[in-house]
Amino acid sequence: MIFTRDISKINEGRCSYQFACYHDGGMITDGVMLHLNKNKLWMAQADGELFKWYLAFSNNFDVKISDPNVFVTQIQGPRSMDLLSELIDDELSWKYFDIAEVSIKGEPIIITRTGFTNELGFEIFCDGFKTDHLALWDYLIECGKPYGMKFSASRAMTIRRIEGGIFGNLTDIDTTITPFEAGLGYFVNMDKDFIGKDALMKKDKRTCL
Repeated sequence: MIFTRDISKINEGRCSYQFACYHDGGMITDGVMLHLNKNKLWMAQADGELFKWYLAFSNNFDVKISDPNVFVTQIQGPRSMDLLSELIDDELSWKYFDIAEVSIKGEPIIITRTGFTNELGFEIFCDGFKTDHLALWDYLIECGKPYGMKFSASRAMTIRRIEGGIFGNLTDIDTTITPFEAGLGYFVNMDKDFIGKDALMKKDKRTCL
C-alpha cells in the first residue's frame, strides 16, 4: 500500500527503485529497496519521513517495522570494482542493482551494485552496531589510497548526480510534485492499490522534468 510499484515481483537478491506518495499524489521521498528475501526488505531512502508513514498504515497487516540502524557508505568511480576485488576474498559476478553478502576485514556486510552518482560503484551496508565500524573504515581508506580514493560527503557527489540524471529529493522532487510531473510515471503501477492512486488517476500525466 505504501509504494507505487508491486514489490512482490522483484526477485530476492535484487534492489529496486521505489517511492511513496501522499494521498494527494505528491511524492514523499524515494530510494533504493533491498529485497534481501521475500519476507525481509530494507529501504535506503533519501531525505523525507517514511518511517512514521509505514507505522500509520501497518495496523491491519502482519508486518514488523524496525530501523536496523544502518547507514550507507558508497564507493564510486571507474576503479571501484578493482578496489572491491582487493577488499573481498571471493570474485563477484553481479549486475547493476544486485545484492551480495560479503566479508571485508572480517566484518560481514551487505553490498549493492548501486550508488548516488550513476557511476560505476557499490554501496556498503553494515550490520548495525554489531559491525566494528572504525576497523572497517580504516581498512577501506588504507586499501583505497593506491587507487586514488578520496573521502567526501554526499554533497560533493551532487554535481555528478545531476550529470547522471538522478533526482534529488527536496530539490528536484518534493511533496508538491507528482510522479508523472517528475517523469517517473514508469514506476507507477496503476493496476495495484497504493496510497495516492485515486488522486493520481485524476492528475495530468504530462512531464515537467
